[in-house]
Amino acid sequence: MEKTILNGRYELISLIGTGGMGHVYKAKDNKLDRIVAVKILKEEYLEDSDFVERFHAEAQAAAKLSHANIVAVHDVGVDGEYHFIVMELIDGVILNDYVRRQEHLNVQETVSIAIQVASALVAAHKSGIVHRDIKPHNILLSAEGIAKVADFGIAKAATTRTFTLSGKTVGSVHYFSPEQARGGYVDARADIYSLGVVMYEMLVGRPPFDGETPVVVAVKHLQEKLIDPILLNPDIPEGLNTIITKAMSKSPDDRYQTASSMLGELEAFRSGKDLPSEFNLNLDFILGTPNAMDEMDATKDFAAIKITKEKREEYDVPLTKYRKRHGFSTAIGVMSALILVVLLAYFGITELMTTILPEPAEYILGDYRGLDYDDTKDKLEEEFNIIVEKHGVYSEEVPAGIIIAQDKEQGIILKELAVNKIRLTVSLGAEAIIIEKFDGLEYRIAELNLIDAGLKPVKDEIFSDTVTKGQVIRTDPAEGGTANPGDTVTVYVSLGPELEEVQVPDFRGLTLEEVAVLLDSSNLQMGGYVPNELQTNSVVVEHIPAVGESVYEGTKLEFRFSVPANKLLVPYYVTPTGLDDQIEPIKLLVEAEPDDTGISEIAYTQTHNKGDFPVMISVKIPENGSTAVRVLLNNTLKYEVTLYYEDYKDMPGVQIITVNPVVPEESANPETPAVPGE
Repeated sequence: MEKTILNGRYELISLIGTGGMGHVYKAKDNKLDRIVAVKILKEEYLEDSDFVERFHAEAQAAAKLSHANIVAVHDVGVDGEYHFIVMELIDGVILNDYVRRQEHLNVQETVSIAIQVASALVAAHKSGIVHRDIKPHNILLSAEGIAKVADFGIAKAATTRTFTLSGKTVGSVHYFSPEQARGGYVDARADIYSLGVVMYEMLVGRPPFDGETPVVVAVKHLQEKLIDPILLNPDIPEGLNTIITKAMSKSPDDRYQTASSMLGELEAFRSGKDLPSEFNLNLDFILGTPNAMDEMDATKDFAAIKITKEKREEYDVPLTKYRKRHGFSTAIGVMSALILVVLLAYFGITELMTTILPEPAEYILGDYRGLDYDDTKDKLEEEFNIIVEKHGVYSEEVPAGIIIAQDKEQGIILKELAVNKIRLTVSLGAEAIIIEKFDGLEYRIAELNLIDAGLKPVKDEIFSDTVTKGQVIRTDPAEGGTANPGDTVTVYVSLGPELEEVQVPDFRGLTLEEVAVLLDSSNLQMGGYVPNELQTNSVVVEHIPAVGESVYEGTKLEFRFSVPANKLLVPYYVTPTGLDDQIEPIKLLVEAEPDDTGISEIAYTQTHNKGDFPVMISVKIPENGSTAVRVLLNNTLKYEVTLYYEDYKDMPGVQIITVNPVVPEESANPETPAVPGE
């Protein structure tokens, strides 16, 4: 679509889905600066005024509803040939996809989702809206676990008598109520039946009724007995099983009469309250007997047939006409008698021939379902000259070439010399799936669409200079190609442009301004630095990744700069005891460990005679801190003492100095001047 902005306001970003009537796009509302979903009517329906009217009716109906469990409609409009609806964009997953991935849901999840959907139906029904298409495909689960009902595209006001259009099946037949399948009167109780079907599928993993065609499924909704979900999943509590079977009663009068009453029992079940043991169900409808069909059809209106004068004249035949007809009838009778004589003669001869000639050979038909068609055809033609007609159908369950059905039942006897035929329905295998265009879409969207089509997506990330990172470059098979259900489709996703590797240069000893220049020339980025506030003489003392490491272009580096600190320079006199026991010359070593760094440094080292003591040395004490001093004579520790800032700050001869961490000369940047000493 060339047009990207509708009504000068809604900017289309990307296609995120396709429904029965329209395409859904992720878009930006430039006026309110928010992300929304825009549904645009498909071009094939633009010439159909009924569809256009129904499309706008969707927005007008849904716009009346404001509920936490209903997808909100913000706006509806027309821009040239584009008819569109602006809706709330839900960040989550479709319930249909969620159930398929989980195979089936547990009781807690099912009841929670059902309560939220029932709450949405309560709000809709109070506004006179019947959804008529409740199914897992129209229920969204947000990232916060909130269920939201979407697509009121076929909802109509319940204040008028609503019927399903004959010849135009509306909704999904697997979730139809019996009255929808019959094309009869539809009210809010149809939504209750559909919610029961959705709950059934959530707990069991499949809908209650299925078949090869929509017509078969619709008939099962009308006639076939419902298999209780508890028989397929024994983990379902009896109370919940009862709620589902009541909601799915074939007669609307035997279901919950309002969504509120169903919601109340669901909430009672969740809170552990007792549920009624009986619901006064009409067993005929539950069992799906012919009596149930008659009872449902009894509500039809039949107008009395009036016999008018014109109608009577069609039967009031004059006597003269009767006589003519009577004469004609006599002639017919004579001819019939002659034909009867001929037939009797023929069958008499035939009976005589059967006494002379032997009986023709017979062939008893078998059950050929599940057998290979080619082998079966050859056998039938060779053994008994049976004409085999082939009827191919697509099937995802039955392999290609296998017989699915036959038009003559097992046990039928075919006789020799007659024209014998049998029609075999044969699987053509799964119908090929045409690969859609996914180029430029986010991988997450392409993945969901492929899974929904019955395919298995496999992600392969490669570099691309033209496609944004995270978007689809192409697929294999490509757009327009075909694949069978269950086949693997490789989705190539962009990693963005391929980056070159660079070696991290030495930033130590550089100021912040110098770091920025070197980062730019090395195609690297500033990740951050500490401390947040630097002084003019602060330089890098460490960075990660370190010098010489190989990284990709654009990698962000973290830096630690020097932190100037005030310290006391204290004159301290070394006065060790036991000097008489020492052998001259005496090696004096003094270590100092300030508590702000915890790193021990050599504060003094020199040799002395005994008479040189006490020896004065300078010791640095960090502001409001302390320094541990250790004295060693001839490599033996003599004593250890801690000097505190508070004890020396007012002592005469003590100096206050500012100290910067020093970058060691062997690791300093060779192009940077050495950092001044203390």
